[in-house]
Amino acid sequence: MKNLLVNLATAGAALAAIAGCAQIKKPATQPKAAAVGSRFDQSGRVSLFVGEPCTPQIMFDFRGTQSVVWLAAPKHETQILTEAANGHQRVHVLGRWRHGLQAPCSYVAVTGAELIK
Repeated sequence: MKNLLVNLATAGAALAAIAGCAQIKKPATQPKAAAVGSRFDQSGRVSLFVGEPCTPQIMFDFRGTQSVVWLAAPKHETQILTEAANGHQRVHVLGRWRHGLQAPCSYVAVTGAELIK
């Protein structure tokens, strides 16, 4: 019984040491946003947004050629973007840059989206 407790304590210490050396994944950085109201027209991949958005409309992360951009979309475009995210498909997104309620927060309000086949 004593050997079991010693082994468990040793294994726990080893796991703690390994976990301490693990690299912490940095959150995706938002690019410097274009001027409010300027056009957004890019192709890339989307994923469902995981995290605390700076505005309640943000539902997607868009990975284009330069960086990750947050997207907020109306119902019809949300269906297209959700399909693209679930199917790991590329999508062409049109929209306008907007500022969120918090200072460094900016996102794209989607006006059009289509799957790229």
